[in-house]
Amino acid sequence: MVFFIPSSTSDRHVTEAGLKRPDLSRHLSREARARLPNPIKSIWKVAQVKPGTINMGNGDPHHTLYPVSEMNFVVPSIEDADPVQAWRTGTGGQQVISSYKDEPCALSLRTAFAYGAGAGLQHVRDALSDLNNRIHAPPNHAVSLSLGNADALTKCFRLLGDPGDSFLCEEFTFSAMTNAALPLNIDWVPIRMDKDGLVPSDMERILSNWNEATQGKRPHVLYTIPCSQNPTGSTLSLERRQQIYQIARDWDIVILEDDPYFFLQYDLDISSSTVEQYGFTRAMADALPRSFLSMDYDGRVMRLDSFSKILAPGMRLGWVTSNPFFAEKLDMLTDSSSQHPHGLGQAFIAELLGKHGWGVDGFMKWVSSLCGEYERRRNLFMEVFRREVAQTGYASAEVPKSGMFVWIKIHLDHHPRYRRIENSTGATTNTAELMDELFRKMLDCGLVMMPASTFAIADHRVNFFRATFVGTDETICNGLSIFRRAIEDSLALVGTDETICYNVSDVIHTIEN
Repeated sequence: MVFFIPSSTSDRHVTEAGLKRPDLSRHLSREARARLPNPIKSIWKVAQVKPGTINMGNGDPHHTLYPVSEMNFVVPSIEDADPVQAWRTGTGGQQVISSYKDEPCALSLRTAFAYGAGAGLQHVRDALSDLNNRIHAPPNHAVSLSLGNADALTKCFRLLGDPGDSFLCEEFTFSAMTNAALPLNIDWVPIRMDKDGLVPSDMERILSNWNEATQGKRPHVLYTIPCSQNPTGSTLSLERRQQIYQIARDWDIVILEDDPYFFLQYDLDISSSTVEQYGFTRAMADALPRSFLSMDYDGRVMRLDSFSKILAPGMRLGWVTSNPFFAEKLDMLTDSSSQHPHGLGQAFIAELLGKHGWGVDGFMKWVSSLCGEYERRRNLFMEVFRREVAQTGYASAEVPKSGMFVWIKIHLDHHPRYRRIENSTGATTNTAELMDELFRKMLDCGLVMMPASTFAIADHRVNFFRATFVGTDETICNGLSIFRRAIEDSLALVGTDETICYNVSDVIHTIEN
């Protein structure tokens, strides 16, 4: 994998690879600087080094008293050519992978169910490091486990943010996460977006025009969702990623790369010859987007991955990849807060990625198959949207390249009550009021889409809805039928009781042909 090399490497610390790194310790919050290692966990870690050490220091229930000796997981057989389709239709085979307390397996339940360190069990971290290395090939990075990306992000905010700090983010973003920073008295500075995601020139403009005398300390953290940006569904191009990384380097910015949708990419050019010769992992690595992590020669990227979108959200298991210095500070925070992730999830992942489970290559085959199914649903959504909604002229949407979301623009200039008033400070509109009316009408009709106001950092340009295409074919078809009736009733003031929904099988047949 080719790395994006800096144009200048002056005044940097030299790494093993000969590149020079900045001193990133200044980015730590006062809380992170003041935090001491959990002394009990420190002793526990030392005790793990020497095999056979008699541990009479920890309050661990003995493994002979665990009320479980074996766990069996029934998963799809990865031998099917298209395992996702075979699994969902019930035509494929099954595979049983097992975890044991007293018999050999990838991760013994004696270990999985015992107390551990905040970073997670070494066996699982090694497996995910191997996956990282095959996909991103990051230089000198460490892996820590998390209870999903929400857990990881809230800890990263505490790790990097002090009261009064300002962080950068997209102008529309996942508000459940940005809200988590507000009680820490961290302010958000929105960067303008277009249909292709975060606009690098606007990030540069904000940083270069920042006045610390009137605005406080210049932002030193960027929170971004680069693939299937939530909520807009946009995916950053390689060129934009390189520009953003260079800007981050120029202004000494830490990048929080929140990427739960990374593996759900569509219209991929996957080489069948590469699959045959090297396997799915190599073929997918060649086709997937370059991550910020893959070009992180400075160690300024903290990347957050999750199994929520590719296995199951209730697993609440993910992983953070960062430079070893940040990883150590993150683990110290975890050791004195949530503690290590749950053993059940770690045991499952260890067996799934192990030699008696799917293995890494089988896992990537599942991911490839999953992309195919979600791509089919995306295509269905966009075809029904084009036929039922776009042709009204009241709404439009870009085709997402990845993830689960479509960002639908409502053309309120067609609304008979739309008003725009120019004044000395700009223009004011009644967009928020009209969008709220439309949202309530949709709700009355039995449809929920997320309004843009839910995600907007700045209260403007809120004439959008976020819709998902991951539901069943019937959900997609019937939901868009309701959506058309709702916007026609609102914007055209023409009511109708007609059900405008194409036969799902007819629509699918049209797309396939």
